[in-house]
Amino acid sequence: TFSQPPELRKVIRHVDVAWDSPHEKSPITGACPVAMRPPVGAPTLNRRTRILLIAAGVLVLLLLGGSRLITLYVDWLWFGEVGYRNVFTTIIFTRILQFLLGAVLIGGAVALSLWIAYRFRPVFVPVSGPEDPIARYRTVIISRLRIFGIGIPLLVGVIAGLAAQGDWQTVQQFLHSTAFGVTDPEFGIDVSFYAFELPFYRWVLDWLFIAVTISFIVALIAHYMFGGIRLTGRAGQVSAAARAHLAVLAGVFVLLKAVAYYLDRYELLYSTRNPTFTGATYTDLNAVMPAKLILLFISIICAAA
Repeated sequence: TFSQPPELRKVIRHVDVAWDSPHEKSPITGACPVAMRPPVGAPTLNRRTRILLIAAGVLVLLLLGGSRLITLYVDWLWFGEVGYRNVFTTIIFTRILQFLLGAVLIGGAVALSLWIAYRFRPVFVPVSGPEDPIARYRTVIISRLRIFGIGIPLLVGVIAGLAAQGDWQTVQQFLHSTAFGVTDPEFGIDVSFYAFELPFYRWVLDWLFIAVTISFIVALIAHYMFGGIRLTGRAGQVSAAARAHLAVLAGVFVLLKAVAYYLDRYELLYSTRNPTFTGATYTDLNAVMPAKLILLFISIICAAA
């Protein structure tokens, strides 16, 4: 065996490092050097730029919400002038509460999906090459995990809360429903159920559908970003955690669909199938309603499976 002196090994290392041609081999060791891209740090904003951005954001919020604040103040004065300011405060309180509940429901569902996808991500995720875009995105997300993990649910929750607070009449009608003293001939339920309670149940169900659907989409994207879902080959690969997560969300969606079929039975009583009158027809009572019940039981079986 041939042993190289320490001085010769140092000279060889220096020559290999200095050899910068990516297409030629080293004249001493025959090794082909690998060109490395220098790391680029994230751009930072100085104090003046941050202050300007914050001021611009506050100005945009004032321009967008200034007219609403003026309208709110005028309504406050008018309700107080006619002696019904407590009605106005009830409306404001209901809208604020619905905003918070909608934001917590949708934002919490999104945060839970993101946490599950990150918590049960694969330990080793193969990449297609050094220029794999998913690997770069994954690195950026993991390096800024708190920003994405809090910012995305917060943004989605605020948007959902703004949409939820607009249906305050449905909530107040449900809370202050009054019996009509007249029952329907099919189910024997007071007619006030169809005027006050059924719209509220349908409204809650719609928001649950929205929460599950958004959670499924977020979970699908998050598992793909973290490597739980890989689009390799013809069929692709899905980890056990991603498969279980998506299956549970799909089962909850189908279970909610069973509840929707149950409520559809009551809505048949003001069906518009017949153009001459509004109400349940012979087809609705003897064909559509049994079909709704069959679909209800099928949905429950599919959700349990």
